[in-house]
Amino acid sequence: MGEVFATPRASADAMRPILSVRQIEKVYGNRDQVTRAIDDISFDVMPGEFVGVMGPSGSGKTTLLNCVATIDTVTSGHIFVDGRDITGLRARSLAKFRRDDLGFIFQDANLLDTLTGFENIALALTIKGEPPASVRPKVEQMAAALGVAEVLGKHPYQMSGGQRQRVAAARAMVSDPKLVLADEPTGALDSRSAAVMLDTLAMMNERMGATIMMVTHDSFAASFAGRILFVKDGAVFNEIRKGDASRAEFFGRIMEVVTFLGGDVRDAG
Repeated sequence: MGEVFATPRASADAMRPILSVRQIEKVYGNRDQVTRAIDDISFDVMPGEFVGVMGPSGSGKTTLLNCVATIDTVTSGHIFVDGRDITGLRARSLAKFRRDDLGFIFQDANLLDTLTGFENIALALTIKGEPPASVRPKVEQMAAALGVAEVLGKHPYQMSGGQRQRVAAARAMVSDPKLVLADEPTGALDSRSAAVMLDTLAMMNERMGATIMMVTHDSFAASFAGRILFVKDGAVFNEIRKGDASRAEFFGRIMEVVTFLGGDVRDAG
């Protein structure tokens, strides 16, 4: 897959959460009919963590991800990324924050059809103002690490679904974001492509030091994370950590909670 070195962080920074969510609420509607999509959620994500978020349909997990991504705004509470409160940022600062600090992987790869794989990945660096001379080596290194070097010259329609998702992952990682947000990253993939994508995410986390927050409806996908937050009725219902358990054991523990919530492996979200 190629060799990529994780960017070392100062030991003091390693003790501070990359993401800190504090008593956030998201309320829709008016006085007559109020819906609390998020109801007083608080949690931290430490540097290098891979956190999964699961819950029944309508539980608030996607709204939670959208608030962290600043796609949506909270009604109350605060969200800190690397110690910075992002809930009060103005439009220009928000755009810079998304560009510099966040990486996104969506269910649909969201690649630009008119650009090649190389150009789609490079776009993240170009927008950030990366010196042109450093763009090509960074793109090629990341593509090699994520196993998509062979499609750099192809357009998205010439790639498989799995290749498009891994190009999207390379685009998310190439600018060295503080936090990678993945929204159902395997939801549109067949089982084989999904397994490759999950291995890619695990490698990004374990070898490249990526901090990942992933929303998923799939217990198998969730088992690749190190910690799972279960959301129900807009609140954190339960939390489990993998610890020293094998992935198979962790999958079993996830399934126990999913079953309690009333779903199955493909119906937990």
